[in-house]
Parts: sequence; structure tokens; C-alpha cells
Amino acid sequence: MVLPRTRPPNSTNRRASLSVPSAMIGRMNENGTAASRTSRTWNGFAASAALQGLVGASGCWNEDSFADIRAIGRYIEGSWAPEPGERDVRPPAAGSWTEVVGRPGALALRAAAAATRPERREVLLDFLDMWAQTPFADPAYRFRLGRLAGTTSFTVRDHQGASFGLHLSARRETLYFEAVLPGGEAAPRPEEPLYAVDCHRGWGTPDQLRRLVELVRERGPVTHDADAALALSEATGLSRPASALVLAGNPGAGGYYTPYLDAHERSVFGFKAGELESARSELSMLHDDERLALLADVMPTDPEDLWKPGGLVRVAERIAAAWAEQHGARPRAPWSTWQAAVALDTRMPATHLCHLFLDPANATLPPGFYLRVWPCPPEHRHLRTAWDVMGDYDAETVADAFFTGLPWAYADLPAGDPVRDGAPEAVHHFRKVLAGRDSPARVLHSGVIRGNRGSRRWNWLTDGTCDRVIARITAGDLPPGRYESDPRACAPDLVAEVVATLGVSEDAATLYLQILLLPVPSDRNVRRWNAWTPARHKAAAGELSARGLAVEDRRARAGRTLFLPGPWAHAKKPLPPVESWKAPLIGGQLSADGSEVRAFELLPGTLPELFREAWRLVRKGEGPTA
Repeated sequence: MVLPRTRPPNSTNRRASLSVPSAMIGRMNENGTAASRTSRTWNGFAASAALQGLVGASGCWNEDSFADIRAIGRYIEGSWAPEPGERDVRPPAAGSWTEVVGRPGALALRAAAAATRPERREVLLDFLDMWAQTPFADPAYRFRLGRLAGTTSFTVRDHQGASFGLHLSARRETLYFEAVLPGGEAAPRPEEPLYAVDCHRGWGTPDQLRRLVELVRERGPVTHDADAALALSEATGLSRPASALVLAGNPGAGGYYTPYLDAHERSVFGFKAGELESARSELSMLHDDERLALLADVMPTDPEDLWKPGGLVRVAERIAAAWAEQHGARPRAPWSTWQAAVALDTRMPATHLCHLFLDPANATLPPGFYLRVWPCPPEHRHLRTAWDVMGDYDAETVADAFFTGLPWAYADLPAGDPVRDGAPEAVHHFRKVLAGRDSPARVLHSGVIRGNRGSRRWNWLTDGTCDRVIARITAGDLPPGRYESDPRACAPDLVAEVVATLGVSEDAATLYLQILLLPVPSDRNVRRWNAWTPARHKAAAGELSARGLAVEDRRARAGRTLFLPGPWAHAKKPLPPVESWKAPLIGGQLSADGSEVRAFELLPGTLPELFREAWRLVRKGEGPTA
């Protein structure tokens, strides 16, 4: 037996930065040729950026990012010998490439994806080519990962295998990694591990890896398939952008290089920057290990199948099966609803906000929640939901999403939308959680009542206002596809009264009530609510302008050119600017001089009630005036 080499605790636990500009990512040098590409060396920034979200950066890389992997592979094989001046083989670093053993499928999928940045693709291809030449890709070897009780780092080898220990003093733990050679029975152990688990063995034999690398270099990346991403979204409940990221081998990242996606990547996916950022946030619920596990076995046995018709569709089917096993399938919001949820800009990602209403009892545990730091067997993960709040951050996240999402679902989504239809059950479940006597109930209650808005939120939930809003949804008075923000649908008698009183057309009366009350009657919203063409909208606006009931103008962030006469209150994002007259009607709070919107509270009534109140003020001579 070779005596173990020891080193001071945590002497190799170096951490790579996660905020390096793209311009700094590149090759340290390139000595290779077309026949021997893996002789190129890559710096730590390049490796960490290419593998982000899959392989942790902590202590992984040095001047030659792959040198440690090659050296440890040779040490395990028994072919390693230090060169003059060369340092000893060091134990594999914390949270690093050892997690890839038996699971290089995610890296292969990313290397073949059209959206991967060219410079990162080269790193990935070199990594896979190098990996194919190590024992880590050889199914004849057996590997295990675990933890030790001791506090000493070591490397030890004999004729049956090798084992490694790495003590991390900052984390107060010692990592364990062992390799058993072909025909060996057990690796040498200076001490018995607290536990050790077998590394997964899936896709990624040396032949598969070399074939994948060869095909990508010969044919170029696989063309992105939007239909395959859509099928994945429908099967899992992931948003369409999140499904596209997963299908490209990029299932989110905790820490990441800025920007997460560049212009090239966004252009391949075809989504807006805000949509892709929401998708990244949605996928940040996953840990690196879960991302590797998700994509470990989704690659085809013959990598060439990726380039055949339907290749990515078949990959998507395998991802959907793996996702269902890990997380279960979730209901999916309509695309337009999800896009609107992104615009709400809540701390909770749009997909998770929609889940609060689509399936309240099983609402997905969002990223960043305290419970996510606690280990949980896969078969029990579904028991953890968004209502299991464990601290102020969790409670405020849920309360903000609920009290932002509920008025939005009521007023801005059409009748028949599943998110809107789920609002009554979401309110029922929210109240049920608050009525509990356990810790989540107390913490959530604190999150509801905390801060300046707390008492108003609680009053809105308990004084009957919320009940009247929910009654409007459950009554089913709106025809499918119609909006509560269209007064013709929610208060047709009122529209008729405005027509008779003002002597204007039904379209003009409808538009007048909307700009009289609604906080964001932008051109886009009005045409969506009313199912109007631009020409029809323009005609109604012209009628109001000609009668002096509204003025035409251009104002920052308004999204419209028609306004009520009178003062205007500006606002900073995400608050909307509005006419000062209507702010009190809709829960808006203005600065002392009335020039700026400071906050928007919950709607103080149903829209039919508020439309009638706004019109009552106009009839009394208390309406907006220049």
C-alpha cells in the first residue's frame, strides 16, 4: 500500500470568482492541433463559465483547468509519477467535477446545443474529449462519494483502488472519494467513511463521448427545436423559456457569470431578456447535483440521433420523464398569462406565482426558500410547498406574490383562464394556512401584517372586499374570454347610462370609463380587454378628445396617448404613473404635492363597484378637470 499523503486542512479550497466579464473568458494558450485538441489549456474562468450550473467553482480549477482531473485519473490507474518540481496529486475539490462521474450527459447536451456560446462550446468539447481518456468514463471502474469524520486531507492507493479525503475547515466537513479498479474489491481507506454512495453510471462511455465531440466538430451544433421545447413545457409545467434552457443543457444556475445569456443565446431561443431571466430564476430551485441528475441519461445511445429529424423531441421526452420522477408534473399557465406574470416583477418567479393559483395546495416551493437548504429524499420533495414558510424572506415572498397576483388575476385575466379560475381556491387555502397553529401559519401571518401595507392587506382580506372580488369570479357572469376590465362585460347598464348622458357612442363610453378608473389603460391593454383593432380604438379616442372629455398627449411610461384632463402623477418602476384624480379611487398613494405615485394598494372594491363610483363623482360635478 502507498502511504497516504497529508496536507494542511483546506489548503486547496480556492474559490473562483463568479462575476468575471465575458471578455476575460478565453484560452490561456493553445498548443494543440486539429488532431490533438485536448492539449489546449483553459483558465479557471473559462472552465467555470462553460460548466456553470453543473459543476461548482469551489477549488476546481487552476492555471490548467483539466490538469487535476488528468493527474487524478493517472493516479487511480497507477500511471502517475510526479515530474521534477511538480506538486503532489491533490484530493478532488469541494462540489467539483467528481459529481460528473457517471453523469456527463448534461455537459454533452450543452456542448451540442445551438445556444451555447462558441467559446464555451470549445471548453466543453475539450472537457468531454479529455474525460473520455480517463478512468471516470470507463464503466469497468467503480466510484463512490461520501463524508469522513476525520479532519485530515489525504490520497492513498493500492493494487485494488484509490481513495481521497479533503478536509474543508470553513465547512467543518471532510469529503471522501474512492475508486475501485477493474477486478478490485475495495479501495484502501485510512478511515471508514461516515457514509459513501455509489456514483451513478449512465450515458457517457468513452466511445459515446468521443463520437459526440466528433459530430459537433464535423457538423456544428444541433439546431434548436422550439416545438420540442414546447412539448417539454406541456409535459412538465415548466415555462416555455425554462424548457428551452433545459433542452439546451442549461437548466439554470445559482451563481453565474454576467450576463447569464448573451445576445447570441437569446436570439437562438427567441425569447425576451426578461422572460429568460424569469426562467433562470425559476430553475434556480435546482442544485447543481439535481441538474446533473436530471440530464444524466437523456442523451441518445448513438449521439448521431441528435441530428436526425425529431432528435430533440426524443430528448425532450426523456427529460420530461426524468423531471416527473424528480419533481412531478405541474399544471402550466397559458403562455400569455405567464408573460403577464413576468411583468408583475414579484420576487417569486412567474411560474411559481402561477402555481399558487393553479394548484394552491401543492404550490411549488420557490427558489431561495429556507427549506431548500435542508436535505430531502426525492420521494418526499412534493410534500414541501410554498406555504411552508420558515422565515421573514419566505413569508414576504408568498404574501407579496399572493396580494399582487390576486387582483391581477381578477382584473387582468380573461374569464376561463385557469389562473383566474384558481383564485377562489387560492384564497381559501391562504386563509386555511393562516388559521393554523403551527410555525408556518405564525410566520406567514407576520409576513402579511408586516410593514406599511400590512394592516391594509389584512383588512382587505377580512373586511369583505376580498370576498366580493372572489364572488365576481365564482359567479360566472363574464362570458369566456371577456375581461372584468371591460365595463361592457361587467357593467353593461352603466355603459348604457354613460352613452345616454354624454351622447357618445358605446365604444367611447367604454373607453371613457376605462381611462376614468383603471391604473394602466395602455393602448395594448385596452385593445386586449375590448378586442378592438387599432382603428376602432383610435375612433373612440378621437370622439372623447373632440368632446373635451380627454386630452391627447405623450407621457413617459404611460403606453397611451389619451388622458383625463388635470394633474398627472409620475412614478418610478414598477409603479404605473396615473392621473392624480383617480389615484384615491384605486388605492394609489401620492406624494404630499400629488406629483408622484408612492404606492399602490389593493383595489378597494370590485371593478363594477369602482366604475360606478367614478361615474357617480363625474355626475356630481367632481370629475377630472383641467
